[in-house]
Amino acid sequence: MSLSSQIFPAQAEHPGRIKHLYFRPASTVPDQEYEPFFYVEARIDFADVRSGCNVTCGIHSALDMLSLDGDLLWTRDMVRSVDPAAILASKPESAQLRRLPEFVTENLLARIESRHLSYLLRHAETRIYRNFVLNAYSHPGETRNDFQLRCLEVFNEAFRGDLDALREVFNRRLGRIEQKYLRQDRTGEFESDRRMAQARSKLHALAENIAEFFLQTELTLDERIMTPQHPNPDSPDLDQSLEALEMDVRLEIQRLIDSFRDKVTNIDEYIIHPNLRDLHLVRICILWIPVGASQP
Repeated sequence: MSLSSQIFPAQAEHPGRIKHLYFRPASTVPDQEYEPFFYVEARIDFADVRSGCNVTCGIHSALDMLSLDGDLLWTRDMVRSVDPAAILASKPESAQLRRLPEFVTENLLARIESRHLSYLLRHAETRIYRNFVLNAYSHPGETRNDFQLRCLEVFNEAFRGDLDALREVFNRRLGRIEQKYLRQDRTGEFESDRRMAQARSKLHALAENIAEFFLQTELTLDERIMTPQHPNPDSPDLDQSLEALEMDVRLEIQRLIDSFRDKVTNIDEYIIHPNLRDLHLVRICILWIPVGASQP
């Protein structure tokens, strides 16, 4: 693999074999001054075995002009991204070019290659997301929200299984309450029909409420809180038992939702850096940018 810079024929106003490009101005200003920057176009192949990420990115950067004496290197604040669609091959008619520093030569552009590769090794990266519980990674370009929704789908089956198991627990508790309050007394005689009918009606109502709670419960990222109501200590024993059971149903469903929501949202950024073999310099040349222009 060759990482040699490409040298292009120069424009007429610039002798030598250095290519010059021009950033399109936002508006036409008479005698607009332009200042020079090094322009580097590169391709980076991000490949990561652990996450399975495999994506290629184009890099278009304007670099502050340095003489590269000694070990001087670019820092992040000295490099800015450039929109390649806004780059012109010909100088705008109204452009007034500042003097190009004398240290800018073909030899210097050749030296920029190794220095910029060093910069990319230190600062180039792509970020994806990782769910630590699933040990799953997002796809390149997938947003955090879309990745969470995908993790939500994976967790949903386990959530439904735990929810069904929880429902069985409360059905058994309801059955024990029913046995307690609808059993025969010690003399073998049943309570009055009126009191028995009231008890059965209350038990049936709670059974329907519990069934409705579980049927309507879904695992989502929405923060929905099921507010429990504490039993009224002045109520009859059966009413207190049923109210306590309903409160526990709400609390346990909420705990289950919170537990799975924490698993879904247990996401962090996963940063992938390139190796030297992943860096490909396409060309290095001079880019003229209007003085005072906003970030290209």
